[in-house]
Amino acid sequence: MAYQSDSEDDLFVHSMSLKKAQALINNPRSHQVITLASCGKKVGVCEVGDPEGYPVLWLTGNMGPAMSILLYHNLAKRHHIRLISVDRPGYNDSDDIYSRCGVPDLFEFADMINELTLILKMWQFGMATFSLGAVYGLAYSLSFPERIKGPIFTISPWVSTSTPGHLLYYKGIAKFAPNFLIRTTLSTLPHMSNFFNMWSTLGSSAPSRISTHSRSQSSTSSSQSSTSSQSSTSTSSSSSTIDDEPLTLSVENMMSTISPGRSYIHKKIYQNGLWNLQNRTGAHIDAMVALEKVDWGYKYEETTHPIQAFVGEQDDNVPLQAWTYMNNKMNNLELNVVKDGGHYLLYRMDFMEELFTTVETTVKS
Repeated sequence: MAYQSDSEDDLFVHSMSLKKAQALINNPRSHQVITLASCGKKVGVCEVGDPEGYPVLWLTGNMGPAMSILLYHNLAKRHHIRLISVDRPGYNDSDDIYSRCGVPDLFEFADMINELTLILKMWQFGMATFSLGAVYGLAYSLSFPERIKGPIFTISPWVSTSTPGHLLYYKGIAKFAPNFLIRTTLSTLPHMSNFFNMWSTLGSSAPSRISTHSRSQSSTSSSQSSTSSQSSTSTSSSSSTIDDEPLTLSVENMMSTISPGRSYIHKKIYQNGLWNLQNRTGAHIDAMVALEKVDWGYKYEETTHPIQAFVGEQDDNVPLQAWTYMNNKMNNLELNVVKDGGHYLLYRMDFMEELFTTVETTVKS
């Protein structure tokens, strides 16, 4: 897959007026609360795009509220996609649905998603995930593969910390950090630069061209990226460049770079993420999953549903080297390496435009 950009400004396409952004956030579709008949628990749901379009379920990453898909309303609408995301247990209005309170079970989550999608009349649907969302999405594919139309599209997918090539930083936390320390750290996360990096970089640099390399070319790309991956000693070392000049945008500066409406939505998502970190348990539950403080109940190699994975060449959260290793272990994986891409590809609207075009073609075939 390749994308030719006419200018750097294409990174910030899909502008929106402030009035339209406010109307979108206040729209009832953007903040639904669904009660599950099986247990009486509540699940928060956000829905954007074409109400009559083909349903696609989006599973967010850690610390990502369901409302993050508001950024893709116009994109989904133009591609005739009904895009739905859920707040996982412990975020916003979503109850803890697990049989052991506060202890995540990926297959109980899959059961919840299965019931929820039936309530929403999503008889069959496409699936796309970002980062940690892949862990939940692939678990669902093991339980209910017949419900998923087309491959699972995974953006910057998380992988087990035991995978060769993963960052030693995460390996150390997973092995030695107790749960209470993880919870304490998360409650003060606004002071950690990696969380701000998610918003300040919008995913990576703004190159004039985005190219992806398929599975057969991934090993070459990984050798080029392994040096930068090994030199990273924390999750906050990502740097963005435009014409080889450093881009060091704060949250406020980034917002002034894009249209007023998108800036408004970014700010609301950011504020909601911080509120959840400090007031709800969802981020801690997700951290337990990411760091495998609980058993996932499966391994990626056991999945059989087709997967299209998009990994940034310069991803410093889930290094390309780790996914190159997994590419040789999984028979159902097509690995696409995004040239010059970082971890937060979902904030690069040129990449997302290309992705939604592919998703639309796939789910309608």
